[in-house]
Amino acid sequence: MVSLKTVFATLATVIGANAAAGSLQQVASGFGTNPNNVGFYYYKPSGLPAKPALIVAIHYCGGSAQAYFSGTQYANLADTYKYIVIYPDAPRSGKCFDVHS
Repeated sequence: MVSLKTVFATLATVIGANAAAGSLQQVASGFGTNPNNVGFYYYKPSGLPAKPALIVAIHYCGGSAQAYFSGTQYANLADTYKYIVIYPDAPRSGKCFDVHS
C-alpha cells in the first residue's frame, strides 16, 4: 500500500515538471505503476502559491475527465482561489469508478 504522502509528492513532481498552465493537461506517464489504467488529467492555473491546495474532481458514472473539466466550475474557481485540480478518468466500461469493492 502506498502512503498518501508518497502519492501527493509524486503528483507534485509530475505536475511541477509540466509547465503549461491554464488548460487541461494529460499526464501519460511518470506517476508510478497504474495497474487499473486510470487516466490522469490536471488543471493548473497561473500564479499558484508555493504550496497550493489540491482538489480531486471525480467525474460521474458515464462521464469523463474532459467532460467534468468542461461541465463544472472547478477550473474557474481554481483560477480565483489558486489551487490545482486533478481529474482522474475511469477506464472501465461504462466509464464508472469502482467504489464498492
